[in-house]
Amino acid sequence: MTTADFKGRLSKREAFWIILATGILIRVLFFLWVADKPLMSDAVNYNGMSSKLLSGETFVPYWPPGLPLYLAIVHWLFGPTVIAARLAMLVFYVGTSVFVYRASVLMTASQAAGNIAIGCLAFLPASIHGSLEPLTQAPAGMCLSIIAYCLMRLESAQSRGDLLLLAGAAAYLALIRPSSLLLIGALPLYLLWRTRKWMPALAVSAIAVVVVGSWVGYVYEKTGRVVKINTANSANFYFGNNPYTPVYRTWWLGSHHLPPEAPAAFVEQTDRIMELDVAAQESEFSRIATEHIRRRPDLFLLRTLNRICVYFAFDTYTGAFLIGNYGVSRFIGLAAMGADAFIYILIAVGSILSFALPRSREASRMAFLLLGMMLLYALPYFFAFSHPNYHYPIEPLLMILSSGLFVHVLQEKRAAVRNLVAQGRVPMVAALVIFAFIQVEFFSIVMLHRVAV
Repeated sequence: MTTADFKGRLSKREAFWIILATGILIRVLFFLWVADKPLMSDAVNYNGMSSKLLSGETFVPYWPPGLPLYLAIVHWLFGPTVIAARLAMLVFYVGTSVFVYRASVLMTASQAAGNIAIGCLAFLPASIHGSLEPLTQAPAGMCLSIIAYCLMRLESAQSRGDLLLLAGAAAYLALIRPSSLLLIGALPLYLLWRTRKWMPALAVSAIAVVVVGSWVGYVYEKTGRVVKINTANSANFYFGNNPYTPVYRTWWLGSHHLPPEAPAAFVEQTDRIMELDVAAQESEFSRIATEHIRRRPDLFLLRTLNRICVYFAFDTYTGAFLIGNYGVSRFIGLAAMGADAFIYILIAVGSILSFALPRSREASRMAFLLLGMMLLYALPYFFAFSHPNYHYPIEPLLMILSSGLFVHVLQEKRAAVRNLVAQGRVPMVAALVIFAFIQVEFFSIVMLHRVAV
């Protein structure tokens, strides 16, 4: 089959349904394999919180409420089973596929681009895993895809439906990942700048405030405390910025919840803080982290640089999870890591190279819009603690951005990438070099040596 034939098949409308059905089939097969396995890691906490919400139990939320609220509805409809929780996550995969496809077609005017983008999503191991485990990565990725699509529509059309969809996705994203509030806060400003109208900006702001305010009000009614969505944020800031935080692997103390090799002084300090009431915990976590930053700004800057690098490194979470929690062979786990790394690097490099493509003015705005969204979403992770797994929600945006490059390669064949690099500006080449360095650094420090430095 020639590249022209392949592109022709990808350009057909039915290709979308074939790719989507293939992705669902892969996930159903994966589900049949894990159906009898218990939930593990953070999935246990999200599912447990949904049970508390369903029963009306009074508690101060440590975990963000977006996913537990959804799971509470699922359990109310289908019963408190792990099977229901896992299958319900497929909704986020389907939703992400629909909006990644629409956004890719909107930016490139090519159905082939849309189908290439959702093809990457269909076979991405992190997406397969996230489509069946109640974790926040998949719903956050869907919300970002919806926001991107609705904002991109501003370049060609505008409707009340798009505005309501945008506002709903932004509000729900705030409950899924409160760290996204920086991005959500920028949306009204962007709408005001692009539309020159107050109404769209006010509508999005009002809906987000009502949704988030309703949750804060619910917690206050139950507990008598004003909680800023959840209490994990100050703890995360502390885990990533205290005298015992590793310089490179800043995620270690936070994501492993006091691992055995943690310094005794750190364990003692954390245990002392956890004995305080919730308000005092948040205050003490923030105080210790801020004090350490003031005392050692050099370490804070070094850790921040490392957090940026780690965020954009290839992800190993799914493969490690399969080996550590599901007991698969090391070969299968490493194969999953390799597939995750290959697709991620492919779409990241494709996104960088895509800025050398000839584009219309509207398409160029869309490309920079996607870039801005990714950076605003990622920014909070640069100051707390970071891990490659946290970049999963922006991968659908990378698929949208890179899809035009892949269609261009199919059209221009072998010389396409070489010509793009030759035509590219210095910033694009520098971005490629930095991205390559980040992958090599992460592989050398984490994958080869497995040391906490």
